[in-house]
This record gives sequence, structure tokens and C-alpha cells, in this order.
Amino acid sequence: MNIMHKSLAFGVVIATGIGCGSASLPTERLSSTEASVRAAQELGAQNEPRAQLHLRLATEELAAARKFAENGDDDLGTQQLDRAKADAELAVALTREASARQELQSANGGTVSNPNPAVQAER
Repeated sequence: MNIMHKSLAFGVVIATGIGCGSASLPTERLSSTEASVRAAQELGAQNEPRAQLHLRLATEELAAARKFAENGDDDLGTQQLDRAKADAELAVALTREASARQELQSANGGTVSNPNPAVQAER
């Protein structure tokens, strides 16, 4: 091989490596995480103080996951995706709990007795 062919072959290898170097997040996990974030938003997590923080974190972590993937760091992107999903699911759970408490309070004429005093003390 002469020098021209070696240079051309090297250039093709580098170009192929760069093209394949763009990382992507696992599609199913990304879709599932986005669905969890949407569910939290649709339930009104932004209006529930305890859920609001976790919704914000989930949104920020989802954006960070995408950024890591764009920069070729699959592992960090996937970790951020997992965190985003956990925070979104927690926001959903906290929002549902608040709604259930509100419904219970309405049904009991404005008072709610807590069967678990440890949970009450936590608040």
C-alpha cells in the first residue's frame, strides 16, 4: 500500500469511528421515563409541594441524560435516565397520595385521622 492508500484507509476508519461514536439511550427506557414524567405533569405534580421537587428533578435529569448521550457517554446517560424515572414515579406517587388525602378529608367532613403517627410526625 502506498502512502495515499494508507491515508485514505486511516481517514475512513476515523470517519466511521466518529459516526458510530454518537451514543444513544435505550429507546424503551427513554420512552418509559418520558411517559412517567408526562404522567406526573398530567396528574398535577407541579401543584403538589412534595411532588413538585421530584418532577423538577426528573425533568432536569431527563435533559442531562440526553446531553450525556449526545456527548457519547451512554453510561452516564443511562444513569441519569434511571434517576429521572425514579423521581418521576415518586412525583406520581406523592401526587396521588395528596389527592387521596384530600378526598378522604372531604369525605370525613374536613378531618383526617392518620392511622400511622410516624408518617404524620415526618411532615
